[in-house]
Amino acid sequence: PRRSGRRASRRGTGTRPVTNPEQPTGSPSAAPLRLVVLGDSTSFTDATGPQLPDHPALYPNVAAACLRAHLDRDVEVTVVARPGTTVREALRTVTKDRHVQFDVVAHADALVVGVGSFDHAPGGVPPAVEVVVPYLRPAGVRRRVRSTLRAAYPRIVQVTGGRLARTPEAEFRRMYAQLLDHLRGLTWGRAAGVAIGPTSHRAAYYGHRHPRHGAREALQLELAEEHGFAPVASWPLVLPYAGELNPDGIHWPAAAHQAVGEAVADALLPQVTGTRSPIGLPPAAAAALAALEQQAP
Repeated sequence: PRRSGRRASRRGTGTRPVTNPEQPTGSPSAAPLRLVVLGDSTSFTDATGPQLPDHPALYPNVAAACLRAHLDRDVEVTVVARPGTTVREALRTVTKDRHVQFDVVAHADALVVGVGSFDHAPGGVPPAVEVVVPYLRPAGVRRRVRSTLRAAYPRIVQVTGGRLARTPEAEFRRMYAQLLDHLRGLTWGRAAGVAIGPTSHRAAYYGHRHPRHGAREALQLELAEEHGFAPVASWPLVLPYAGELNPDGIHWPAAAHQAVGEAVADALLPQVTGTRSPIGLPPAAAAALAALEQQAP
């Protein structure tokens, strides 16, 4: 969904960026700064439930407001998000959805990657089993199976001590690296980039426990930095407001959104203004491009 009242321009499906790749992202321009957020439900849900995309208290809009104030430049926000988005689904979106690839991401001046929280949530019923449920017929069987699995999930988490995650660590490492590098390629490395670390899932559905959150958070933030994105740890910013979380025990109150949005803007600003390098191309792509330039007459 896009912010209401602001329509991001749609320019065909070319792979070239709108701006000159050699032009610094933060150079003076009358054009709005295009901020793209690839996220999950934390990007559009607060302590009271899902909100419209232009709700000012959501962290993407908080970040945009901070950037607008510091840069004295308009900021257009596009949020690409669904509830429960995993890194696998995000990777599929940016590799298969032509609109997201070339009409949205390829034109971004700044990228925020806000997925991973659901991957690190304590694992109960295997995702492969959950995927099959919507295809069960008749409807009565489907509802009974869904209810049974929902009741079983927290019990499985308690039995395993929450040691399992929805996405195994090796799989997450592989797909998250691919996701970040694909985003770098789509923007020709010229965009500013931030990766938000996972929030915690201390909810009844997850057995009120999340023992491996710290280790998985460290892994994700390390991968982000290795692949050119400035890391922002969200949970330390949310923890002071844990008592005000949504009744689901996951989604943040407005004060936490404010803290995360401000941290995202602070991490983007040095890249947007040119005092820190943007995300850059993946090493293999940069080497291939350099080789082609050397061969050019």
